[in-house]
Amino acid sequence: MSSKQLVALYLVLIILTGAYLFAVEGISSGRFSLDSGGRDHKISFFDVTLFLVLILAAGLAVISSMAYGKKNSPRLFFVSLAFFLFTIMACLRLVDNFLLGGYTYIGISVSTLEFLILLSLFYALFRK
Repeated sequence: MSSKQLVALYLVLIILTGAYLFAVEGISSGRFSLDSGGRDHKISFFDVTLFLVLILAAGLAVISSMAYGKKNSPRLFFVSLAFFLFTIMACLRLVDNFLLGGYTYIGISVSTLEFLILLSLFYALFRK
């Protein structure tokens, strides 16, 4: 898989995530409001770590994508994909904490992304 195909895959995943947020979670319906302190209405260590995880995951996704572009290794592709999925998962957790509140289906999405991340890393480790 080439770097262009990797970027195309990332774009498809971003579009699917956006479609999920608009169609299933209904974030465009106006029923959500920005909660500056998250669910507990105050800035806490948890809120800070959500942002730090997002920044770190995005940075690692960029670095691993650049490495994949240079080496074009199938293993690096799956590592890069795992970091990108981790970035999407971090974004969903931010949306869940600061925008949606209450019960949402994001927990199901996060569990699915965790499974895909582990599957991707497993494949990267054991691919010959």
